Amino acid sequence: MTIRRTNHMVLSVRDLDLSTRFYRDVVGLEVIGRLPAAAHWPAMTLLRSAPESSTRHDLGLIADTGPGAVVGRRRPGLYHVAFEVDTIAQLHGARGRLLTADALGRSVDQGTRLSVHGHDPDGIMVEILWRVPLGDRPHPDEPRCTSLDFDRARQHRYGRPAGDRVVGAPA
Repeated sequence: MTIRRTNHMVLSVRDLDLSTRFYRDVVGLEVIGRLPAAAHWPAMTLLRSAPESSTRHDLGLIADTGPGAVVGRRRPGLYHVAFEVDTIAQLHGARGRLLTADALGRSVDQGTRLSVHGHDPDGIMVEILWRVPLGDRPHPDEPRCTSLDFDRARQHRYGRPAGDRVVGAPA
């Protein structure tokens, strides 16, 4: 068996409405459906990253209260979720939305990607990233994790202007 790709993820959240607003308004996902609580299943919100997504949903949020909830099952598990954008300008916009939501963590340059990190209402780390085009990535033996300077990235990165027109390679 060979895994082709990640299909979707589901996060158990304390406040379904608050988390739905965060992933819709701050991260930029589209709400595509809501499932009401049933006898053995808590309420859910289904979100998609882009209309052309090939999955029914990319992210599910499941209420950690009510019928069927898994309250009290906190244990080691998910560290963070990551979403990819097409341009450095979109990444900068995501940083602004995280800042406005008082959810911004750090902004980093890891050589292969530029990213901003924040936390959702339940404290799960959310990474929004722009992948550096393959030909512009540093040598794999030179890993790095430095603070991201958006002005430098926009003006000088990768040997050419890096405004909205520079797009990383798709997954």
